[in-house]
Amino acid sequence: MTASEPGLEDAAVSDFLFDFDAFEQMDQAGLFQRAWGRVQLIEGRLLEMAPTSSDHGDTSGEALFALKSAAITAGIAADFRFLIHATLKIGEHNAPEPDLMIVRTFTGRKYAEAADAVLVVEVSISTCDGDLKLRAPLYARAGVPEFWVIEPEERRLTIFRAPQPNGSWASTMVHDDHDDAISPLFAPQIRITLPELF
Repeated sequence: MTASEPGLEDAAVSDFLFDFDAFEQMDQAGLFQRAWGRVQLIEGRLLEMAPTSSDHGDTSGEALFALKSAAITAGIAADFRFLIHATLKIGEHNAPEPDLMIVRTFTGRKYAEAADAVLVVEVSISTCDGDLKLRAPLYARAGVPEFWVIEPEERRLTIFRAPQPNGSWASTMVHDDHDDAISPLFAPQIRITLPELF
């Protein structure tokens, strides 16, 4: 607000919130070409994300390879889809694009929905604050059963489980020992070590 806008301090001013259909239509109309692949719908607001660095892309790819390879070895890969930077539809006002997500196989729809997700992964190099303050509560409220934040520079993995309706998580585990082996909830029979993720 500026001095040239008298009276606005008393006006009923609120944000204009977009829904998923409007977001998709704007994308299809080419309105996001300048920031292609980096605009996401979060709580009804259009947010432009920073460009993805090569290190970020490498870590996302390594995590995908580790999880999918382990699932193939365990004979369960056909039950799931392993997606990088794909839209996850959460209700009518959220369409984040996690760095990696594993969802149950679905048909007849263009987008994965929160109920399909078994694991959502974010790679945090310069985005840790946003991943923890914005995305962690969003995924918890959506009922995503497990959320990982991979921090390759710190060689650390934080695992969130048992999502709560208020946006918190009942269980949080931090792994920074390279000998740690992690078994995701969707496939407790597989084990992945930290070096496989970095």
